[in-house]
This record gives sequence, structure tokens and C-alpha cells, in this order.
Amino acid sequence: MPVVLILLSLAARAAPPEGAAVYAAKCQACHGAEGRGDGPAARALPKPPRDFTNPEFWQTMTEARLRSAITQGLPGTIMRGFPMAEPQLAQLVAYVQSLKPPPAR
Repeated sequence: MPVVLILLSLAARAAPPEGAAVYAAKCQACHGAEGRGDGPAARALPKPPRDFTNPEFWQTMTEARLRSAITQGLPGTIMRGFPMAEPQLAQLVAYVQSLKPPPAR
């Protein structure tokens, strides 16, 4: 793959730095640094956290559902809600969406 295409691909997947900081503070312990559900706290949980890099996760996930899961939590799971101001929520949602894998060719 030509270097230009690689750089363009990486730039397109670059996450907002503000969202990365929110993710690191609120999500990374369980979901892991790369969003694979393998954070250091994940081993102690009854079920593995969501893997944001799994294409199957994104098949039914909408932005509205993602926002709700973040702010309200997921009943019946260990995922608690993280209420936050709209700008911070928007940054976090953008970051989590950046973990979505590119479409298969």
C-alpha cells in the first residue's frame, strides 16, 4: 500500500484527543487502551467488557444507544452510567466510534 494511502487511513481513524482523555479516565480500566475489552479491571469482572474493535458490536450500535449506555449504564451488567456534560459526552462518543474497525474489503 502506498505511504500516502497509509497516512490518509491513519488520519481518518485519528481520534479526538479530548475524547481519548475522557476514555482513559472513565473507560480504559475495563475496556482496555485499544478498546478490546481487555483492560486491567476486566479480569475481575463476571463477563468481559465490550470489545469496541469487534465489527459485530457495531452492526446494531447507534450513536443514541452508545450515548445511553455511557450515561445510563446497562441494566443487568456491571456497566454503570457515567453522567457528564454534553461536550465531554460528544468527545467520548467520537473517540469510541473511532475504535470501530474499517469495513472489510
